[in-house]
Amino acid sequence: MNVLVPILSRPAGQRGAVLPLATLSLLVLSAVLIGLSTLTGQEPLVASNHVMMVQAQALAEAGLERALWALSSPQAPEGVAWTAAAPAPYDGSQLIGVATDVASIGGFRLTISGESDRQRQVVAIGLVPGDDGPLGRARQEISATVIRLRFPALPAGLAVRGDLMIGDGVTVDASTDGSCGDLPGTWSSGATTLGSGSQVLGRSGDPADPPQLQPAGAFDEGAFTTAELSALKAVARARGTYYQGAVAFDAARPVPDGLVFVDTASGRPITSATTDADLAAVSIGDGAGTGSGGSFRGWLVVNGSLSIAGSIALEGLVYAADRLRQTGAARLVGAAVAGHARSTLPSLIDARPAGGAALVWNCEVARTGGRVIPQRWMVKPGSYREAAQ
Repeated sequence: MNVLVPILSRPAGQRGAVLPLATLSLLVLSAVLIGLSTLTGQEPLVASNHVMMVQAQALAEAGLERALWALSSPQAPEGVAWTAAAPAPYDGSQLIGVATDVASIGGFRLTISGESDRQRQVVAIGLVPGDDGPLGRARQEISATVIRLRFPALPAGLAVRGDLMIGDGVTVDASTDGSCGDLPGTWSSGATTLGSGSQVLGRSGDPADPPQLQPAGAFDEGAFTTAELSALKAVARARGTYYQGAVAFDAARPVPDGLVFVDTASGRPITSATTDADLAAVSIGDGAGTGSGGSFRGWLVVNGSLSIAGSIALEGLVYAADRLRQTGAARLVGAAVAGHARSTLPSLIDARPAGGAALVWNCEVARTGGRVIPQRWMVKPGSYREAAQ
């Protein structure tokens, strides 16, 4: 029996369709391969450009560090005097080259502008491979404000812009240090009242009548300016030691060493419109110190009143924009300032520490905060800027 199998006929329009499809696939694959090969060929160039940008950034940072060193070393042959315009190469006129043992990397141009002994503007430009180079040379720019923290020009170990009261049997001693001049133990623009058995020792070591009823302008000339307080605030913010309003330091909340800034409740500078409620109010009690033996070392700056009690020992500078009280067995080695921005009550020193004097004037300890306050120029927090060109 014969079985007939039908033969399907092929549509005439589909003959040869495989060849164009294969050709199209090959064209697509060829385009992809060409694209990949092009990208692969550019990888060394991209990597080289990235390395040059990193090098230029490092050179710009080196320029900023050079500026900080030059300002911090005014007596060095290549230093910058604090009260004069920066000479070459710090005026941007010269490329300062940087090289390794093998070859030159590039260099930086450095411009230090201004003539202040407290604040300057710095622009550092890193260049790879230098001022002249092939197309695509790297250029990175860093700008910053640099500052130097100023120790107040104090007329005494304890300077008060207002009235001052020294408690019975209390001693303020300025006899042990003459490195910053022969200063009296205390100074006040108002009246100074000495309690029974109290004494204020000058450089000679003999009890003396401390200067009182002095011109307030003499205090204002040496005190921190509003701009300096703003800089101190910025540094404290960057270090996490910035506080506001009413603050109590004790064993549960110790005061950290270094620069501590306690601002007004609003965070605004003290002016004639500042209310008493806005002023900071700081108290320091037993166990507040974190240093050896429960001590504090540094600068404590308060935009308001400061009360020190208990048996804490402080080394450095305490600066109250308003009233200062030191009682209990608290002892301060360094210097103290009370600005009396609002209070008409006298500042009070009524502490009787076991070690002797309640306040001992020491210029170096006050200036360096017991060696924890940097004495070199630094970048003002928040002023650092980068720009790639």
